[in-house]
Parts: sequence; C-alpha cells; structure tokens
Amino acid sequence: METYQEPFLHEKNASVTNIEEKEGFLLVELDDTVFYPAGGGQPCDTGTIKNNYFEGKVVDVSKKDGRIIHKVKIVDGILKINDNVTCRHSVKKRLSLVRMHSGEHVFMGALLKTIKDIKVNKVRLDEDESSLFVICENLTWEKIFEAEKLANKIIEENRDIIVKDVTKKEAAKIPGLRIKLDRIKDEKIRIVEVKDCDIAACAGTHALKTGFIGNFLVTRFNLVRGAYEIRFKTNISDDLFELARIARKTASIIKKDVKEVPEFIENLMQENEKKTTKLRELSASLVKEFKEEKISKINFVYNTFDEVEKKQLIDQAALLKKEKTVVCFLNKLGDNAQIIIVASEDSGFKANELLKDVMEKFNGKGGGRENFAMGSIKVDFSEKAIETVRDLIRN
Repeated sequence: METYQEPFLHEKNASVTNIEEKEGFLLVELDDTVFYPAGGGQPCDTGTIKNNYFEGKVVDVSKKDGRIIHKVKIVDGILKINDNVTCRHSVKKRLSLVRMHSGEHVFMGALLKTIKDIKVNKVRLDEDESSLFVICENLTWEKIFEAEKLANKIIEENRDIIVKDVTKKEAAKIPGLRIKLDRIKDEKIRIVEVKDCDIAACAGTHALKTGFIGNFLVTRFNLVRGAYEIRFKTNISDDLFELARIARKTASIIKKDVKEVPEFIENLMQENEKKTTKLRELSASLVKEFKEEKISKINFVYNTFDEVEKKQLIDQAALLKKEKTVVCFLNKLGDNAQIIIVASEDSGFKANELLKDVMEKFNGKGGGRENFAMGSIKVDFSEKAIETVRDLIRN
C-alpha cells in the first residue's frame, strides 16, 4: 500500500525532490505524500504543504509515469528542492471520500446480488454526493431499494474490508473479481474485498470496516447515454429527516397515509396523461380549422386559436403552404399570443420580413427565415396582427 492510500493517515513529513513553475503555480514532487492523486473515479486530496519558510495550498494532485505531481498555489515564502515540509490534506474531504468509495463497493456488491446482469460502467465520487454508472437491461426503484436495504445491512454488520496486492496471474483466478485485466499494465494489482459482499481491483482509499461508512442512501437515478446513473450519499442523517419531512408534508397535502403517496401520484400521472392525450386530440382537430381569402394573386390563410399545441400548429401551417400562399396563425397563451407566419417561395413575400413589420408595430419579439418565422406579442393585438399582415399583402 502506498502512503497516500492509507485511509486515516492525514499528515506526513516529506522532502521536496523536484519543483517546476507553470502558469503561476508550483508543480511539486515529494519523496512521499499523503495526497491521493485523482484516479479511478476518486478525486484528489487537497490541503497544504508548509514549513517555517513556506506555505502553499495543494489544489490538484495527479500521477504521471509513476510521479505524483502536487499543483501548489503559493500563499507565502519560497520553496526549494531538498526542503523538508509537512504535507497535510483536508481531513473532512478525505474521510468523506473514504466513506463514499467504500459505500460504492458495498452497494455494487448488493446490486450484483439483486440484478445478475448488472455491470459497472464508471464511478464519479464527490465528498457531498457521488455517482455510480451501471449498465443493465432494466433498473427500477424496487430493485434499487432492495440493494440499498442489503447494503445498509452489510454496513451495520461492520464487516471487514480487506486490501491486498496480488499478481495478474493470481487475479485471473479469483472468482467474482470485478476487474478489467486487459486495461491493467502493472504486474501487481491492488484488490479491495468487502467480506462476503464484493471484491474488485481498486487503487482508492477505503475504510477498514463497513461500519465506518455510516449508512447509504440512493438519492435519485436516471438513464444517461445508455447507462443508469445512480446518485448516492453516505453517513447522512439530516437528509433522511429532510426526506421524511417532505414525505409527511406531501401526505398531509393530498390527505393520504405516507405509504399511499407513491401509488396516489402514479394514478394522478396516469390520469393526467389521459387528459393530455385528449387535449392533443382536441388540439389536432382545432388546428385544422382556418379561414382563407384571395388577395390579388396571393392565397391568404389565417386564424386565431386558444392554447393549442405549438408543434401541431406549426405542422398545420407548413401543410397549408402551397403555391402563392401566406399563412398567419395566432395562438393565444395567457397574456401573450404566438404568431406563426409561413410564406411560399413564389408568393413574393418573406416570412421574416412580414414578422418584423408586425413585431415593430406591436412591440413584440421574434425571428425566423424567409419561409418560416415565429414571434410573440400581447394577446390584445391578436386580431390587429392578422389585419396588419393582410394589409402588407394587399399593399
């Protein structure tokens, strides 16, 4: 185990082996360090490097070709090669990440027992809320709750978390090991095992026992680019009380028992979807109604609607754009009205220029192209806007 992987070692004396200056920062190398370099989804530690003659803030730590580079912002003094310094990282951040990383392993082990086809895509840890990205056929709250319950049981049992190094050959023979052997170049591999729960190749910092995690709470999940992102927190109590407060208040508002809230909301959403479908059907029939008149050789199509679906109105306007045609539709939405203007190429008019004249006259906003333009004006000017377009065509 490297020094920076020791979970509860927060401070260490070290010697400066190399310094470079770049863009106002010092890039410092030490003969040993407690600062974990970013990697494996775990962010780097931050903190201070100091002695009697120098103080600097460590804002980033990275590992390149076996070298650990500390990006340091100078606070005071001068730092030189061979100087002895004390490096100390943020204890609060480190302990939070230890809990997060250990909790992620426990929860992933619980997920594997709940969903057989699940695989880790990536992990993104943070000291406040972290993300586990997984791939599986179908993920539901019921499956997440089942895994979350098992994870908290394992945490409460205070199981051992064992860290050891094995060879690549030995790793290939370990049953159930989560590892991508083809991506590992080193012959020595670090293994983290949560007793009778999970075993994975990992270079991060971990607790010695699961009890240190405190507890595990999934805050939300959603599908992101083919993988499910599961957001979670560890060692929390205030969040649990806040969620309980919200649940109880919601139950009080809808006059239901707390346990009945999810089913009530699901039924409400289904009813709302049915009403939305009916409104769309009604909207689709309404947009087919229009008025039409001939102005010289131009076919002027127009009408005013009340709160119809915008896309349906745009599609209908496009369908009505035939030879030598100008279409003008107004859609009243509360205090404002959408105005849609469509002009055929052979009409001699440009939709964006017609709209511009209307916007200037009625202090509206909008824009578009030669064949299609859309804007918004106060609803009181709806009929006058259509009359203005008619006059522009006539004149």
